[in-house]
Amino acid sequence: MFFYQNTVTEQQAAHAEGKQYTCDVCKKSFALRTTFKSHWRTHKQESQYSSNVCIESFYDKNNLNKHKQLHTGERPFFCKLCNKSYGDQSKLKKHQNMHRDDGIRNRPYSCGVCKKAFLRECNMKEHYQRVHCEVRPFRCDICDKSFAIQTDFKRHKIMHSEERPYQCDVCNMSFRYLNGLKEHMFKHNNDYPYTCDLCGKGYICQSNLTVHMRVHTGERPYVCDVCDKSFSGQNLLKEHLRRLHSHEDPYSCDECKKAFVTKVEVKRHYQRMHVEVRPFSCDVCNKSFAIETDFKRHKIIHTEERPYQCDTCNMSFRYMSGLKRHILKHKKDYPYTCDLCGKGFSCPSKLKIHMCVHTGEPPYICNVCDKSFTQKSGLNRHVHLHTGERPYICHVCDKSFTRKSDLNRHLRLHTGERPYTCDVCNQTFVDKHALKVHQVVHTEEHPLVFDA
Repeated sequence: MFFYQNTVTEQQAAHAEGKQYTCDVCKKSFALRTTFKSHWRTHKQESQYSSNVCIESFYDKNNLNKHKQLHTGERPFFCKLCNKSYGDQSKLKKHQNMHRDDGIRNRPYSCGVCKKAFLRECNMKEHYQRVHCEVRPFRCDICDKSFAIQTDFKRHKIMHSEERPYQCDVCNMSFRYLNGLKEHMFKHNNDYPYTCDLCGKGYICQSNLTVHMRVHTGERPYVCDVCDKSFSGQNLLKEHLRRLHSHEDPYSCDECKKAFVTKVEVKRHYQRMHVEVRPFSCDVCNKSFAIETDFKRHKIIHTEERPYQCDTCNMSFRYMSGLKRHILKHKKDYPYTCDLCGKGFSCPSKLKIHMCVHTGEPPYICNVCDKSFTQKSGLNRHVHLHTGERPYICHVCDKSFTRKSDLNRHLRLHTGERPYTCDVCNQTFVDKHALKVHQVVHTEEHPLVFDA
């Protein structure tokens, strides 16, 4: 049933003539004039409707009204099963899909090229434009990268600027994109849209929750074609293939060009190394951090807390990652194994270094003096000898260092920090090496022997 005659006319034309409206810019065709007009606005440079609270602007008033709910906190749509509320009806429908009896999301729209399935038609169309569309009319004048969708182009342009217009009202941390702020706010509100029923852990999107549930079920549906190793998520399989079987580092930092295996690693590196805003500051040593998880890990150094304990030998650790690596020694179930001798390793970088034992060829070679190194970090430190560069400078006494670890060790002379503690006598030390040398006193091994 239609309430307006022009709607009836358009619907009849759509059925009779097919997709008669074609975009002159990207050649995309549409059956309805209204849909075509909405699409045409995406190629125009200016948006008609702007928020009076932030800098966001929109092509139509409905999207502006939806956006306003972010500032007002209004969530008028409620789930009848769990009473969870949402700002718009589409998000409620996505949520309600979780309550289906079969627990499987219905994805009725599939890409005609790669057959990838989507929950909504608009997501499928966006995927097609981003991945398969050859016409990309929006080109960056700085790096020459081109885009099919104008919103993607606008997001990309912000990467070349220092602009971070979205700021958290709680901790003043700022973000380039609105979705970054939205994701961050979940941490303060602890109001994640998708929550694990078994352990209570929350996630921003259902795909992450689906991957997490495999921790409880043990399901590992993604299998490597080369070595038959299985993984709980497709991204983990891709990372495995790049690290072990292709040795590719396809993602690089825009600032320093350092290469990484995954986008997440690039993002984390950029925040740690290049972001000047570091809102998390330690009240013990005044060290500041851009990432909250790094700040939380650092604070444990100043305490005697070692909350993670091995069930086999009762050895305790400050961090869960340390316990996980330790448990591998008991189980002898290492994720990375040498094909030649069977020795296992907890991370791919250690396996790469180990392979030099078999080949006799350290993989990293200095292009000045041909000296070779087993680790890339060793080569980077060595290069400073040729350049004379000492990039790490103490902000207290201006002394400079070739390695960041040397600077960190030096700073403890100013702060008085002695983070390494002997488990036997509680004596403290500035660095881990001094602790290890000391611990020999408590064993029967005495490597340093002096003649009388």
